[in-house]
Amino acid sequence: MNTRLHSIIHQEEVRRIAKFCLVGAWGFVVNMFFLWFFTETVGFFYLVSSLIAIEISLLNNFVLNDLWTWHDRGKEGKREYFKRMLQYHVTASAAMLTNIVILWILTELFDVYYLVSNVFGILCGAALNFFLNDRWTFKHRKEMET
Repeated sequence: MNTRLHSIIHQEEVRRIAKFCLVGAWGFVVNMFFLWFFTETVGFFYLVSSLIAIEISLLNNFVLNDLWTWHDRGKEGKREYFKRMLQYHVTASAAMLTNIVILWILTELFDVYYLVSNVFGILCGAALNFFLNDRWTFKHRKEMET
């Protein structure tokens, strides 16, 4: 591959990762807000609140990533959109499980404040989430056709 083409491809991937991180940062805010809201205002147990907060942030992140981060990938149509959404949820389930387990361990076993524990849980799943979504949910159109 020539150097110029390699440079362009590399720049596109760096931009994609930056977009993913920005979406993730917003998803982090959404998750933290709803975790706090459902725990402190509604009165739910923090693990129940976490499941709800994760789902809301997952839906938020999927929509933003589909429209912006990976806008150049994927087939058009409602069926394909919901297929990507399902795939996104499947890939995010590893991150969700990681988040919940770390949240519980840090909060219950190490007496860390639940919102601080949640930060560590979110951070642990982010890289895995990007990799799985990049390789499966939003894979290149060429790969989908083969």
